[in-house]
Amino acid sequence: MADLITGDTELAATKQDMIAEVVQRELIDASNLAGTIRDVSAFARPGNRSISFPKGDSFTVINRASGAAGDASQITYGNDKLDLDINAYLAWILDKQDVIESNIEAELDNAQRAARAMGKYVDTQIIAELETVGVAATAGAISRDVILEMRRDLCKRQGRLSEMTLAIGCDDEEALLKISQFSDADVFGRPVVEDGSLRKLYGVQVIVNTQLASGAFYMYDSEGCALGFQQRPEMGSQSANEYGVGSQRVAMDQKFGVKGLQIEQAGVAAGFSALVMKDGN
Repeated sequence: MADLITGDTELAATKQDMIAEVVQRELIDASNLAGTIRDVSAFARPGNRSISFPKGDSFTVINRASGAAGDASQITYGNDKLDLDINAYLAWILDKQDVIESNIEAELDNAQRAARAMGKYVDTQIIAELETVGVAATAGAISRDVILEMRRDLCKRQGRLSEMTLAIGCDDEEALLKISQFSDADVFGRPVVEDGSLRKLYGVQVIVNTQLASGAFYMYDSEGCALGFQQRPEMGSQSANEYGVGSQRVAMDQKFGVKGLQIEQAGVAAGFSALVMKDGN
């Protein structure tokens, strides 16, 4: 009786599923800002070019006197719109001879690196939108005072401390770690920086993003910006025989949009979000 061999034909579908799972995991790890803003992907249906979000002010509560009619209050509504207009794409070619001679799993390695690039690209778009809609704080280097200023102003505009994020670059993280008040136990009863990393500051989550330059930093509520994927990263390949039989051209793309929310609310100027602050530099 002939042996039954499980080969590439039998494993091909499973292999692709495994690669797809790795791609998603790598993308999530590479994009550390995506999880700090509102994810509206569930509303990004096929065929939609944009997503609209209602925005409104608050009701006014009164202490109605007994026997007296209470005045009715009214909410003024508007819309924020997220355009699904970012079609991120990259491609690479796997030369069959290079794959044969390589001591790494070239297909998987390229997929992982592509996913990381896609994740960083998502962060690039988020940062660009935060810069566009952010209300500027006092100009100057990052400091305890400017962080407290951002925190104060967001709280005044109904920002929720539990949903706030401070996004900083590596240089500004170093500057914060050198502030003695954060490491001296006699200031807060225990050091803010207990294990050499800064995870929270005055109740605000701290995220270090390598794409942020020195002096570029943001503080925002998760409702201050939205991210919507109409198409999560997908990967496909086709023959590239001009590079040898069995060579493949592989492409990866994704379609999404990023948009600041709560625009022109709580008295902020036109075009700016009430729940996003940026450095004043």
